[in-house]
Amino acid sequence: MKKAISSVLALGMSLSMLTACGGAASSSTAASTAGSASTATSASALPEAGTLSGTIRYASMWNETEAQADVIKAAIEEFTTIYPDVEITVDWLGRDVRKTIQASLDAGQVDLWDSPLDAVLPNYADYGYDLTELMAAENPVLDGKTYNDLANPTLMEAVKSAGGNDQILAVPYTPTVIGMFYNKDQFAEAGITEEPQTWEEFLDVCEKLKAAGFTPLSVDDGYVVLPFASYIGRLKGLDFVDQLISDPEGTPWDDPAVKEAAEAMQELWDKGYMSANSASNKYPAGQNEVAMGNATMYLVGSYMLNEVVSIAGEDFNWGCFAFPAPEGSVNGVDVNTIGMQALQVAKNATDPELAFYFATFFTTGKYDEMMSQQTNSIPTAVDTEWPAMLECAKPVLNSTKVNVPYGFGIQYNADFTPIYKELAQKLLGGQTDAATFIAECKAAVTGK
Repeated sequence: MKKAISSVLALGMSLSMLTACGGAASSSTAASTAGSASTATSASALPEAGTLSGTIRYASMWNETEAQADVIKAAIEEFTTIYPDVEITVDWLGRDVRKTIQASLDAGQVDLWDSPLDAVLPNYADYGYDLTELMAAENPVLDGKTYNDLANPTLMEAVKSAGGNDQILAVPYTPTVIGMFYNKDQFAEAGITEEPQTWEEFLDVCEKLKAAGFTPLSVDDGYVVLPFASYIGRLKGLDFVDQLISDPEGTPWDDPAVKEAAEAMQELWDKGYMSANSASNKYPAGQNEVAMGNATMYLVGSYMLNEVVSIAGEDFNWGCFAFPAPEGSVNGVDVNTIGMQALQVAKNATDPELAFYFATFFTTGKYDEMMSQQTNSIPTAVDTEWPAMLECAKPVLNSTKVNVPYGFGIQYNADFTPIYKELAQKLLGGQTDAATFIAECKAAVTGK
């Protein structure tokens, strides 16, 4: 069969919070690398031509002009050169893929598609082909290894958990992790030699930074939802956060743990640990303060490092630690938020094995490395080298035992979120106090 890549007009939409800020590198840079990529892998290590054949219809979440698409096109070019009886057609739908994928899956028109994991699973779990056995079996395009030989166990656990059952219904790639990213040079100047694990240790770090003449923390309206949500999520857990935003009587807001969390946020301002601009910062002003050396720490996803590289420079000495655990927490620092893209093989795919083989081909090996380097993202496979700037996030990601939703799900009440976001920024910026924050959040949930 003749190999082909068919395109449709892509209309750009913003990606979900964990992946939208992935910061694609320029397409021209990625394309130039992609152009030479097909010469880097020896076809002799893969199945001989003619051993794989068939058609893969792929609905992509990327726009054709994005750097991620350049890597995928390079992988397709090599795959279909090695296996000339394989045809891969691509609809570059961009973030609009989620608008049309249901109808396409129902009609049996898609073999492979991708989106952020939390958009694929559990929403489309019933449409996914169970990949458990294929992942454990010898994979012909991975030089006889199994996919599990190369898979990051943390990512696989997250995929399994997202599906809500014992099946593995997606192939992950380009993961991200939420953490406290910081300036290691400023830590060193302040005499800080260990990253904090507890809230008390974190306050000690803030005090040492302040004493050394640094502004310990900054926020902006982009990620200001995270600090309070992370504190209460650590302390009381996911179910409690869900009750906070959904209980019609607002009773959870009267819990002493909420008072503790809100007062902890107020304390950060009262003790002079927050940037003076915290109440007014509009994204990306907070993260830019860290990149410029005007603040030390910022709670955000790992994608931020690529977003600020033009300000901070390639040699910025980044560190990262998990959000600290308050005393008495039900969730320790091994409970974190890991986002990723997810490739789902459709249950009714024309050839599920072929679609899986291609998915593993482009999310491991040199294409995993190319995707990581060209988009400054975390690689998928355990044997792929991480970009230097992201190495600091590896311990947080690899030590994560439980993956939780962004902000412990505090944003899942669409009516409450904008009010909470405004109040959280006021609290951290010294424009309201803990008691008022709690009262107004409770009123926003109950409507009373």
